[in-house]
Amino acid sequence: MFKEELIKTLQQIQEKYEEEVNQVLDNLEGASKEHVTFSDLSVKSLYSPKDIAEIDFMEDICFPGQYPYTRGLFPAGYLSRGLHIRQVTGLGTAEETNERWKFLLSNGANALSVVPDDGSGNRADSDDPRVQGLVGKGGVALDTLYDYQTLFEEIDMRKYPVHLITTNAFALACYLTIAEERDIDFKELRGSMSNWIRPETECLDIIEYCTRNVPLFNAGYLDMRNVREGGCTAVQEIAFGVASAMAGCDALIERGLDIDDFLHRITWFVNSGPDFFEEAAKFRAMRKVWAKIFRERYGAKEPRSLMCRMHCQTYAPTLTKQQPFNNLIRSTIYSMAAILGGVQSLHVNSFDEALAIPTEFSASLSVRTQQIIDSETGITKAVDPLGGSYFVEWLTKNLEQAAIDTIDNIQSKGGAFKAWDWMCGEIRDAALKNQRDVDSGKKLLVGVNTLVDPDDIQMKALETLQKHADFEALFEYDPSVAEKQIKRLQKVRRERDNNKLEIAKNRLLLSLKERKNMVPPLTDAVKCGLTRGEFAQIKAEAFNQPGEGPYVCNPPFVLA
Repeated sequence: MFKEELIKTLQQIQEKYEEEVNQVLDNLEGASKEHVTFSDLSVKSLYSPKDIAEIDFMEDICFPGQYPYTRGLFPAGYLSRGLHIRQVTGLGTAEETNERWKFLLSNGANALSVVPDDGSGNRADSDDPRVQGLVGKGGVALDTLYDYQTLFEEIDMRKYPVHLITTNAFALACYLTIAEERDIDFKELRGSMSNWIRPETECLDIIEYCTRNVPLFNAGYLDMRNVREGGCTAVQEIAFGVASAMAGCDALIERGLDIDDFLHRITWFVNSGPDFFEEAAKFRAMRKVWAKIFRERYGAKEPRSLMCRMHCQTYAPTLTKQQPFNNLIRSTIYSMAAILGGVQSLHVNSFDEALAIPTEFSASLSVRTQQIIDSETGITKAVDPLGGSYFVEWLTKNLEQAAIDTIDNIQSKGGAFKAWDWMCGEIRDAALKNQRDVDSGKKLLVGVNTLVDPDDIQMKALETLQKHADFEALFEYDPSVAEKQIKRLQKVRRERDNNKLEIAKNRLLLSLKERKNMVPPLTDAVKCGLTRGEFAQIKAEAFNQPGEGPYVCNPPFVLA
């Protein structure tokens, strides 16, 4: 990218410069000569054209909207496609969550997400003694089609893309049934779900069914955000996600699908954390690795198949109970890294998430954070504003190469589905190292291992606000939610036709045993009043996977 003479000259100048800097730092007590990123990349204090001499502009960077999409998926960036404001929501019963949805939409959100109180979908129903204390806590209780109908009441499914944060085909069946009730053609239905790609029949059935029948629905998901929060590095976030997608693609191709039939409907759930420049570079590297792998190794031809689309949520493990208002600053900085890195959709974590489910007060501040960044800072007005930075381009290239090396290692082990346990072990090792670094003070966390405030005036302020304000400043779980939900569930059980339900359940069980796609018979059963717990029981019987504790069926494969 630069002339050889310039590089030689820069080499001499840079070596002299670095020598002078080291002399200065040697005389400063406690001065650090290098920074090590979350992914263990050693970072210098200054970068120049010399550090990116081997990068080819057209091949490695190019322009936004052009292969390999390093600089973004769309030519005009956020100027033509505004950033989605999509807050994760899920509290109490479907009625409370429906109210929160309407509140968020009235405050500027333009997309919706919902998290059930059982993301796996394998748990017992809300009236089962084994789930006592869990109902509507940490998510919304969704036992039946009736709950989903209440959740979507007065929500325009055509206007607002809705994301179902669950791996469960039961949720998809309810969603499709509501669309059918509203005369929405499945071929027009837009939405998505957290059907993260894993070695499981349910996952592949969902993607196959939607590919053939709901073509605009994003049915495949690479949930690397939660894996990142489970401890993995930025490199692993890219590599394990792409490797999982490759394994899923292999399985779907075996089912008779073409790579360009479904690849464009696999989306990412990613994380934006504390290491600002590494995070921004990570999203650029992620797009490039995705495009290269699937064009070069899978022969994907459609440009949309090569576009790595991402919803991002800011990093939660550094949100602290201590000095909780500091979390507003953390989430703002993490959000800026995500936007500068070019994600398509964003959830800004609320400042109180280390304490409780966000309130309307804290959730509205998160929405405003995103709106202020968009409206007041100008960083969405230039496409890939960090592109061309010697440091960012160096980081992008190094993250890309490290990720590809990791992917090749996984492929040598038989692919992600066969290397699942190995990947889990690698994530645990990274998590332990990160925790040791925090415990030792090597990684600083304000309020926890540095700048500790014994009196914590911020927490006192929040407690005072909770006590005296005329609004809820800190969410408090109401145990009566369970009683309310159980009444809703009992209503469905009283009113359903058990004879029709039994026939539908038997058809579903037979379909699962015969390894036919589960979505059509499951949708029929949902219409007859099947509950999520009953679906879990049927899966446990069909796949011989009984669960333990509140889980009727063994939870699905998880990384980390």
